[in-house]
Amino acid sequence: MKTAWLYILFVLTLSLLASPVKSQYTGAAARLDSTSLLIGNQSKLELTVTVPAGSILNWPILADTLTRNVEILRKSGLDTVSSNDRQFTLKQDLVITSFDSGYYVIPPIRFNYSKKGDTVTYFTETAPVYLAVNTVQTDQKNDIKPIKPPLKAPITFKEVLTWVALALVIVAIAFALYYFLLKNKKKEPLLKIRLKPTIPADEAALEAFETLRLKKLWQSGRVKEYYSEMTDIVREYIELRFIIRALEMTTDEIASAIKQTNVNGQAREKLLKTLTLADLVKFAKEQPLPVENDLSLNSCIDFVRETRPPKNEGPEVPQSTDMNQQKPVN
Repeated sequence: MKTAWLYILFVLTLSLLASPVKSQYTGAAARLDSTSLLIGNQSKLELTVTVPAGSILNWPILADTLTRNVEILRKSGLDTVSSNDRQFTLKQDLVITSFDSGYYVIPPIRFNYSKKGDTVTYFTETAPVYLAVNTVQTDQKNDIKPIKPPLKAPITFKEVLTWVALALVIVAIAFALYYFLLKNKKKEPLLKIRLKPTIPADEAALEAFETLRLKKLWQSGRVKEYYSEMTDIVREYIELRFIIRALEMTTDEIASAIKQTNVNGQAREKLLKTLTLADLVKFAKEQPLPVENDLSLNSCIDFVRETRPPKNEGPEVPQSTDMNQQKPVN
């Protein structure tokens, strides 16, 4: 009887040990594809970092050198290695080289990040990486050979393309100058302002928002596409309503330009929060809550309704806008 109980206890212990345990790993790593290279040759340094889902990660700004005599030649963009509801991993590749032989230590690279709803700044860093740079071995017993003459290289398509592009630029400049002189002689405006669209900007924007809502993009997992379309609509509305080049501006530039108009602080704050969240979704892999997705669209709709012009009133021009740089209204 005692043996049977021991057997049952043993089986339960094995079951518990074999059951999967969900853990959350946070850390950074730096890996060289070759820790030893000849002077002047190149090696790839792979940087990876894993942080909890929803975190805002500040990727370090690396200069042209990692440490003494170890230079960065090229940097890849940030790639998402993996992402789930608990954590996500980003990666960047650096191509490095050294023109001085010796043994070098690439110091730890620090990554700062903050968790959603937490004011504390966390960090993780890579372990030091060791690199050996060897010089080219020469045979001192051999005689010194004469210097070889320069080799003649054939002309490549890339070299020809450069000259063709330069010629096209010169032709374009000459045509623009001729067009300007011709218009100036005839005393005609360089650009003819086209008529406004038959549908007012606010009505067109509200219709576009309703169409976006019916697409149900974020409900099907297309969150980034949802915020891109939403911000494009509100930026186009701002261009038509306030004569501000919002499609070409950053969020901070739009906020500064809107301050020059008579938009009230509450409407401006709603717009700023939506554009900032959209930037996090598009560039920092932010995953908003469902209620935030609906609230962002409603905030854009409220902004349009609160800033729509009275009837028979044209678009508002910001006080600091240079009239020579205004964009024609389509």
